[in-house]
Amino acid sequence: MEKEKMILLLSFIVVYCITSVLTLIPVWHLIIIPGIIAGIMNKSMRYGILAASTGVLTCWLVYVLFGMATRNTYTILNQIGALLFGSGSGWIFMLLILLIGAIFGLLGAVIGNIGLVLVNRYVLSENRKLKSLEN
Repeated sequence: MEKEKMILLLSFIVVYCITSVLTLIPVWHLIIIPGIIAGIMNKSMRYGILAASTGVLTCWLVYVLFGMATRNTYTILNQIGALLFGSGSGWIFMLLILLIGAIFGLLGAVIGNIGLVLVNRYVLSENRKLKSLEN
C-alpha cells in the first residue's frame, strides 16, 4: 500500500510538470497526455484519476491565479460573465476553466489505465501462450 501512495505522489508531480509545459503552448488540448501517463503509472484506475485530475487542476489553478495577478484575467472573465449572467459572475467561468482541466485529466487517466489493462490482458497473455507452446 505504501508503494502505491509513492507512485501516486510521483505521478502527481509528473502530471503537474508536464501540464505546466503543455499549457504554455497554443495547443493546450494536449494536456490529456499527462493524464494518460498517470493512468499508465498507477495500477489502480482510482489513483490514476486522482493523480491526473488533481495534477491538471492544481497546475491550471496556479496558472489562472498567476494570470489574475499579472494580466487582469479576472476582469475579462467578469466582463464575459456580465454579458451572460449579470454583474459579478466571473467566478463561474474560472470554475468552468478548472473543471474542464480536471475533466481532461480524468479522461486521460481513464484512457491510459484502460490501455494498460488491454495490453496486459491481450498482448502479454499472447506472449505467455507462445512461450508455453515453444516448451
